Amino acid sequence: MLKIILAIVVSIILVLLILKDKKKGIINYVFINQKTKKYHQKKCPYAKNLKSISFEAAIKEDYTPCKICNEEKN
Repeated sequence: MLKIILAIVVSIILVLLILKDKKKGIINYVFINQKTKKYHQKKCPYAKNLKSISFEAAIKEDYTPCKICNEEKN
């Protein structure tokens, strides 16, 4: 029972953190292409059928933005 309550509390905290970050316009996660080592934002047309990871993990693993996502930053 305690494990279930703990899991619910952790889930609620995670949801609140995600919502807080979305309000700030922070990118929480990206979609990566492991062959090209490029990452894509959710609205990018190339983001379909790709693995999602945190933005921080993508940067640490040397992924770079695709041409479309890079232009959106500027």
